[in-house]
Amino acid sequence: MNISYFNGYYLPHGEICISPDDRGFLFAEGVYEVARWYGKQFLGIESHTERLKRSLREMKIDWPEADNYPSLAHELIIRNRMAGKQALVYLQVTRGSAARTHSFPSPPVNPTVYAFAKEKKTGNRDNETGIGILMTEDIRWSRCDIKSISLLANTMGFQEALDKNMQECLFVRDGVMTECSHSNIFFVRDNIIYTHPESKYILSGVTRKIIIKTAREIGMIVKEEPVRADDLHKFREVFIGSTSFEITPVTGIDGVQIGNGVPGPVTRLIMSGFEAVLIPLKG
Repeated sequence: MNISYFNGYYLPHGEICISPDDRGFLFAEGVYEVARWYGKQFLGIESHTERLKRSLREMKIDWPEADNYPSLAHELIIRNRMAGKQALVYLQVTRGSAARTHSFPSPPVNPTVYAFAKEKKTGNRDNETGIGILMTEDIRWSRCDIKSISLLANTMGFQEALDKNMQECLFVRDGVMTECSHSNIFFVRDNIIYTHPESKYILSGVTRKIIIKTAREIGMIVKEEPVRADDLHKFREVFIGSTSFEITPVTGIDGVQIGNGVPGPVTRLIMSGFEAVLIPLKG
């Protein structure tokens, strides 16, 4: 039986009911986080918690228990008997339920808090072969730094990529490649790694931070600066990073081969460094 968290209680997943007046359902007024459990510990749970708190502040949603996210997530791992396995814990916090109106509820109502854990299968064949991704116009709103549940443009772009037998989509805004539908992206040229700087146009990825830290610790140069789509041909390697993807090489964009069409040496070096970070977390 799957056990989920809902508004202070751990319940069988099928017993959870959310009000049709919930502002997450009506207006997508909510934020979320996804943390990865590696058998013994979560990766970057403190960073996930800080980002959650920042997103809540930006959305003006008050959830006093935000600091308890790590213990809540761990409790779901235990209750679902996933200790020793790899898993993802998803948490969503919305503004709560109130009569439908464009103004925020006054006085404020209690937020709706929902979380669940699911097992994450190990092994990723894409790490060896690389993936193809689709380049598409970035039609998202201008606050991508908030981890909002409003993901229509992301899901539309991702599905378009799947429909064209690609595994991710790359957003382009005003000629600049920003990020992907649910991952950050990195470009390699002359043994230098480039990635879009933190701004309101990308999410500050937890895995992104670990990649940058790992790269610099092993002596790589990382430049956080915009990369234009029309300069893509200058780069020999591309890879993406996220909580679920970890690090995945990109060997083609819009059907055009990247480098030699196989994961490159810098990408493999970063993958090895990242794997070293995970060793203490695995059961």
